[in-house]
Amino acid sequence: MTTKESRDMPGIRSVIRPLAPVLRKGRCYLMFAFELGLSVDLDAAARSIKEGVERTRFRRNRKSPKYFDYDPPPLRISQSGVQINVGKFFTKPQAELTLFDFGACSVSYEIDIAGPIGHLIELSEVLYDNASLLGDARERVQQLVDQLGSAIQRPRLGDSVEDFALYHFEEFDGDLTARQMVDDHAGEFARLLRAESEALGEEEVRDAVCTRTSYGTEDLAVIDWNGALFFGSAVEDVVAVLDFCNVELLEMRFLDEQLDHYLESAYAVLTTGKKGEADLRKVARLQVDSAILYEAVENALKLLGDQYLARVYSLASGKFHLPDWNSSIRRKLDTMDSIYQKLSDRASQRRSETLEFIIIGLILGEILLSLWERF
Repeated sequence: MTTKESRDMPGIRSVIRPLAPVLRKGRCYLMFAFELGLSVDLDAAARSIKEGVERTRFRRNRKSPKYFDYDPPPLRISQSGVQINVGKFFTKPQAELTLFDFGACSVSYEIDIAGPIGHLIELSEVLYDNASLLGDARERVQQLVDQLGSAIQRPRLGDSVEDFALYHFEEFDGDLTARQMVDDHAGEFARLLRAESEALGEEEVRDAVCTRTSYGTEDLAVIDWNGALFFGSAVEDVVAVLDFCNVELLEMRFLDEQLDHYLESAYAVLTTGKKGEADLRKVARLQVDSAILYEAVENALKLLGDQYLARVYSLASGKFHLPDWNSSIRRKLDTMDSIYQKLSDRASQRRSETLEFIIIGLILGEILLSLWERF
């Protein structure tokens, strides 16, 4: 019995599911974010690398204000390499490195994809924590750190890494719209986003595919914490925003861990009996370093004026829990400030007490001298 016949016959409910969509043309962007150091002099870095370097700016596929852009624009470095096998697919023989002034670097790979959605789910499983791609990305970043030298302030390639996959679907078989496709095959797309081989529960499926936005009638962006789907053309700006969000998440995690360490050091200074000017300067330096990094990350991307990309950023931030990381970091920065104020007050009190003792000593000495002259 066909699906149409089962719908037309009263009392009989169709149980035939629509066929899973087949992708004709698409690409997968896999991004890795690394922490390099305190900051990077992008002009000096460009002079050191020379070839395959450009300043990254948004393509402006939509009308947007002139002030909508990075501040400052990061450095994009194109590198050649070898194709890396990932399941049934291969990466392109090159990688894109994006260097940010606040001491972070993103490595991006492209994979041409096509075929049934099941093949893409298999690809997502292979990409999740892929050791070959992660090793290649880390090696590229380490070579970049060695090459840049003094252009990086306090260089240190961190152990932490954040990865994110964006699946760009350009052409599908059939005439369904992007929204219809996601609604009809929510389970498959949820498994793709979550890199899960087994079927997911209704709540998990709903959570995976509910965060979405679009600019026109033909495009759709679905954003989750581990990956995103994009239907339509002009994907470059969306890739750039999600890449930045992934880097920002790494920086927030790094800064949160760093503040934990700084707070332990500051608390040790506060509770030990030895509290000199050197200790006060140490806490002040930790406080300033953290504040500078936080402000640099927060102010690196100006999304004012482009409502669509602002929505993409906002949705991704929610999925990455960036507001929660921000709140945690602000609380710790406030705690650092409180510790610094206590140490500063104690240092001022010690200076006042020392000055009082000196004055008392001078007065006492003058009294003794006058008594000596008299008797």
